[in-house]
Amino acid sequence: MQQRLAHGEAAALGELYDRFASLVHSLAYRVLDDEDAADRVTREVFGYIWEHPDSYDPKQGPLRSWVAGITRHQAVQRLRQTEAASARDCGPDAPAPAEIEEKIREASTAARADFIVTSMPAPLRAALELAYFQRRDYRQTAADLGVTEDEARRRLRLGLQLLSTAHNHQALPPAHRTAPAPRSAPGAPRAPHTPRGPRPSHTQHTGQGTSAPPGGPGHGWSR
Repeated sequence: MQQRLAHGEAAALGELYDRFASLVHSLAYRVLDDEDAADRVTREVFGYIWEHPDSYDPKQGPLRSWVAGITRHQAVQRLRQTEAASARDCGPDAPAPAEIEEKIREASTAARADFIVTSMPAPLRAALELAYFQRRDYRQTAADLGVTEDEARRRLRLGLQLLSTAHNHQALPPAHRTAPAPRSAPGAPRAPHTPRGPRPSHTQHTGQGTSAPPGGPGHGWSR
């Protein structure tokens, strides 16, 4: 996939969009709580991927984690810009900078937790869903899953350990990389289907959308 993107194959971008558009949009929406803003971030993310396919390093994590990391960066940047603009409009009634940063941190953590849950092995995810969404104790969870109580406890413990990493992560990595020069977008990409909004346009990117996310591919998102 990376080689096909590097060679400028528009069909590869369409395939990547089919695989990850729902993930990108849902993570962006989790941070921004705004459908239109999530749509814009989705376009920005795939615009960045098209222009900078070489920024993905398979040694640092799976492709899914890299895409999620770009999404988180773009969404947090947009949220910070939105909150800053809102604070300027509010004047003296604006929330304190610390309150704004706390809101951004909480939104980023929630998005990361969602990504961790959807990425973890199905047995761990099923145990967590039973215990925390359906209020089952570990004995009921074991019975519902058809496993021993020790196995139910093990799955819950591992699932919680994975979720705990969502809190040990900054809302935005501190170091910025220099983006390579963008290349021309494909002229006529195919239009993959997505249930969560319009397909990103590969010929329309904002300046913010093509900035290089800091910290390298997939940082903070690999499970």
